[in-house]
Amino acid sequence: MNAAPPYLIRPALPEDAAGIAGLLHDIGWFKAYESHSTSQNTEAVKALLDELQAGPERSLMLVAQDAQQHIHGYCAVHWLPVAVLQGWEAYVSELFVAEAARGAGLGQQLLDAATQAARERHCIRIWLVNNRERPSYVRGFYSRQGWSEQTEMARFVLPL
Repeated sequence: MNAAPPYLIRPALPEDAAGIAGLLHDIGWFKAYESHSTSQNTEAVKALLDELQAGPERSLMLVAQDAQQHIHGYCAVHWLPVAVLQGWEAYVSELFVAEAARGAGLGQQLLDAATQAARERHCIRIWLVNNRERPSYVRGFYSRQGWSEQTEMARFVLPL
């Protein structure tokens, strides 16, 4: 069995936009990445990363890159004030790993880095939403990492 290549987990930079856009395109789940050109997707991600550089206190995007600086995964985490908890919580909005890198612990590394960042910000909890049809849910990825599913909650969405 081949050893997994070492990955560097670090905050995303604007120059990572093409790698992140390519990763999302290759996953094949998102209409925007299928219907827009590569350059449009890259520019959209770069605009988000540029904005994040200007206001890093709101969110953190992490990337996992190999020694050749190819992006194999990324995670977005956001900081939210919660008055009923009298503190802050972290919300992981996205965690994606390239198919070829799955099973090598990269998702766990990204999740651990997001959790550590939340601890450093003194968050009370960290949470995420996982589609029950996604392979990560079916495989029980998050429960194996020690996360528990809140079965009593319902997710409501209002598209804007």
